[in-house]
Amino acid sequence: MKLILVRHGNTFGPGDRVCWVGARSDLPLVDKGKAQAAEVGEALKASGLAPSVIYCGPLKRTVETATIAARTAGWADVDMEISDALKEIDYGDWEGKSNDDIRSEYGDADIDGWQKDSVWPEGYGWKPGVNAIQSNWKAMISSIQGKYGPDAVAVIVTSNGILRLVAPEYGISASAAKVGTGHMCLIEDGVVKVWNSKTLS
Repeated sequence: MKLILVRHGNTFGPGDRVCWVGARSDLPLVDKGKAQAAEVGEALKASGLAPSVIYCGPLKRTVETATIAARTAGWADVDMEISDALKEIDYGDWEGKSNDDIRSEYGDADIDGWQKDSVWPEGYGWKPGVNAIQSNWKAMISSIQGKYGPDAVAVIVTSNGILRLVAPEYGISASAAKVGTGHMCLIEDGVVKVWNSKTLS
């Protein structure tokens, strides 16, 4: 089975206050984010892959990214499913705060631990938890394979936080797990071929 993992496009534009947004902040894509989604679609079209299904999280930014990318790729007839397994992390006490806010209020150690090494910070109300996210992911992948078969090609549009936590499942180190907005990963039969790239080659 081939998995094409996509991080949604930008939700902040020039001059916007950039802050932590997760499950409780349902922001749409800004113009740059829509352009990034279209670029993903062009890359998907160029790959020559024929998708069996497109999965995305329930928030606007992931649904919009998936919709624009699919339209650009010419995949109007491909099924798109919204999965709660891809719902973003609730960042608890950090939600709505900037990096500077978090550093000022809580210090550097926990935010650096997450940003540099994907270490889940304890004590701030993040949820649903690492084990739940990883378990939900595995169940979703198993369901896709059961429904579409071992040769399925699944496009999965989600968030950086989810991708950071499932990366070790595919041998990507926690420190290298970050995926940029509008970037993609390609996994074939459990082996990473591309990680955090604007193309699939």
